[in-house]
Amino acid sequence: MNPKRLLIADHEPAFGKFLRTMVFGLLVAGFIALARGAETSQPAPASTETDVAALFEQIGAFGRDLERLRRFMGAPKTDEPDIGIRDAMPHDLYFQTLMLWEQTDRLSFEILRIRAKPLPAPVGAVGLQDVLSRLRDAHQQLRQVMRQLQIADTGGAADGNARATADPFNAILNLNRQLSLLLERHISPSDVYQEVTLAIAYSARLLARYPDAIRIPAEPPFEPDKLPRDVYLRLTECLQSIIGIFDRMGLAILKIDASRTELDRLQPGDVYLIAAMIVSQLDFLHRHLNITQPLPQPLYPGLKFPAHTYQRAGILQAQLHQLERYLASDRPAKSVPSRP
Repeated sequence: MNPKRLLIADHEPAFGKFLRTMVFGLLVAGFIALARGAETSQPAPASTETDVAALFEQIGAFGRDLERLRRFMGAPKTDEPDIGIRDAMPHDLYFQTLMLWEQTDRLSFEILRIRAKPLPAPVGAVGLQDVLSRLRDAHQQLRQVMRQLQIADTGGAADGNARATADPFNAILNLNRQLSLLLERHISPSDVYQEVTLAIAYSARLLARYPDAIRIPAEPPFEPDKLPRDVYLRLTECLQSIIGIFDRMGLAILKIDASRTELDRLQPGDVYLIAAMIVSQLDFLHRHLNITQPLPQPLYPGLKFPAHTYQRAGILQAQLHQLERYLASDRPAKSVPSRP
């Protein structure tokens, strides 16, 4: 995957317009397929080409303002390492947007000492309007920060060096990378640890459907001297297990391909993206199985290092292996009340 920068030029060639039209149609089809395939109690509202166009416009507006803020703050530009995500689904787009909202809220707190009131989680299958709502909220917070810093409004002036992207998922992913570089406290191994803990909570709820399952397996032995690359590789193994689970259930799923990933360039923020993808998939599975009870959000764990997260990911790995075994044996899950 080689993510490209956002299109923010005032004009685009005819081929670019054709490409955008084609992508609009594909993305609309993807959201409709998600709504039909989720089998939740409340299907997602149908998405239109107008909604998709609004998404591209909102991504571009956020990107332009983020670039102006980056220049004002003197922050570096992000690079774009390949973290191996392929064929991301609409639900993953929502979780990337949620991460953007969370990072913008953190920036707002660092500069304005203000926290935004979180929006309620979507009910049922995620629709494009949920993505747009999160993105617009994040952009509003970003503009508040800019007003506080007295950054002049240039009326959405374009950056002539920007390039087009046909993939809103990668566009938002790169906005997340750039926004992280503006924060005083960047995404750390502690944040990755917290996200993996949330994934463990999701998996425990899924395993609760099987009375003889071990919902929280024992922690594997602690192994020191781990790097972000080690955590990334263990989490990609977890994601491969989820891919196998989705395949058995006949559900569409993203792909992970680590073959071209430059492992030594990975930073905690890149590893966090993989952890967030795992949470996204497990959340989708909850919705598919009509598990509606909200999960308790894990508390910030304090200072953690990659070795701690690597150990924590071992618990998740063992949970997912159990789920795979239950599905492989075709044992129907008994009806068991879900517990936090």
